[in-house]
Amino acid sequence: MAELELRPFTALGATALHGPADILPGLPQRPGWAAVAGATAIWTAPGNWLCLHAPGAALPVPEAQRTAMDGSRAVFELRGRLVREALATILALDLHPRAFPQGAAAATLGAQIPLLIWRDGEAFRLACARSYGKSLCAALRAAGRGRGLVERDAVPYPG
Repeated sequence: MAELELRPFTALGATALHGPADILPGLPQRPGWAAVAGATAIWTAPGNWLCLHAPGAALPVPEAQRTAMDGSRAVFELRGRLVREALATILALDLHPRAFPQGAAAATLGAQIPLLIWRDGEAFRLACARSYGKSLCAALRAAGRGRGLVERDAVPYPG
């Protein structure tokens, strides 16, 4: 594995959920994320989640409690031995496993871009509004400069 790998995701669907926590079993009840119903559900506020999934996927949630947001987000994955060091150049978060363990998620600013970040195993995934996607990618490339960054081909979002 390279010291640092950057991969964008394609074929990404998004749905905002809003309502009581029991609208979909397994939704995180505090800042964090969970895999539910074939999607990544990220807690964004009490009673609110952003779900990332395959395009056109239907979440088993009443229509009044979901808002389709397909195409609204750009998502990147950064992984490798130097991932926390690289992200420290654009984020003011402690990403050490004791402070940001598996399942953690946060809404923050990275390179002055509003984003969501979550840890998936040894990788960190970052999502921002699609209009900021090129800027976030450029910031991640700059963070990887001198750290052996290898860019991987885009792949469909795994859900």
